[in-house]
Amino acid sequence: MKMIQFFNETINYIESVLDSEIDEDKIARLSTYSYPMFSRLFSILTGTTLSEYLRSRRLTEAAIILRDTDEKIIDIAMKYGYESSDSFGTAFKNFHGFTPSEVRNGKPFKLVSRVQLALSVRGGRSMNVTIKKKKAFTVAGVNEQNIDSSLCPAVWNKLYKKYSHNELASLGKGQSVGVCHDVKNPATINYMAGYIVDDPYKAKIMGLDVLEVEEAEYAIIELTGRVPECIHNGWKYAMEVFFPEHGYVHSGKPDFEYYFEGDMKSKDYKMELWIPITKA
Repeated sequence: MKMIQFFNETINYIESVLDSEIDEDKIARLSTYSYPMFSRLFSILTGTTLSEYLRSRRLTEAAIILRDTDEKIIDIAMKYGYESSDSFGTAFKNFHGFTPSEVRNGKPFKLVSRVQLALSVRGGRSMNVTIKKKKAFTVAGVNEQNIDSSLCPAVWNKLYKKYSHNELASLGKGQSVGVCHDVKNPATINYMAGYIVDDPYKAKIMGLDVLEVEEAEYAIIELTGRVPECIHNGWKYAMEVFFPEHGYVHSGKPDFEYYFEGDMKSKDYKMELWIPITKA
C-alpha cells in the first residue's frame, strides 16, 4: 500500500508549492515515477491533466486571497506565475467568469478543491488480471509524437487510410496494438497505432513507422465494453485496486492496448490492456 502514501505525499508537495515552481526531481523522488509518468497517471486517476489541475488550484487560491486580503492584484498575479496583470486578468476571467476586481468587490468565483487520491480496494470491483513476461516484439504502423491522448483514435484513422486491415495483418499474425511509449512530456504522449510484425523490412518499404518494444513483464487486464470507456476503466482498476493490493507499479516501459476483432462500440467488445510492471 506504499503507492497510496507516495501519491498522497506528492500531492501534498504540489499543494505546498502552488505559488512557486514545481521541482520535477522532487516529484520523481516522492512518487517513485518520473515527472512525465506521474503526470500521465495523475490524469488517468483524476480525469484531468496535472497542468490543468495546477492552473485551477492556483486561480482558486488567487481568488481566495483577492477576497480575503488587500494584497495588490499585480502582486497576486506574480505570486502565481503570471508576468502581467493583463495576462492574469484574462486567465482569471476565463476561469471564474469575472475579473479580479469584480471578485474582490463581491462577485462569485469558482472553487476547485485539492485532490485527495483515494486509492483503496473497494468491494465489488474485480477484473481478470494475468501476469506474463513477453519477449521483445516489433510494431509497424503510424507513430505520432507528443499528442493529447484524446487524439489516439485519429492515429488509427490515419493508419487505415494508408492500408487495410488485411494488408497490415499480412505482415504478421494480424495482432493490432496501440502502444504508448517513451513518455517524456508531462502533457502529451507518444502513441503508435499498428500491428505486431514478423518482417520489419517489408513494413518500412511500405512507408510504415517501426517501433521495437523490449522484453517486459506485464499485467494483462481483460476488458469488456465500449472503447475507449473500457480502457479508462482498466487503467483506473490497475491504479486503484491491482497495484496497491499486489505491490506493483508501472515500470516505465511501453504499455499497449491489444485489440481483438469485433465491434468496438459494443458493450460486449473484448480486448486487453497490457501494463508493464515491476515490484514497488
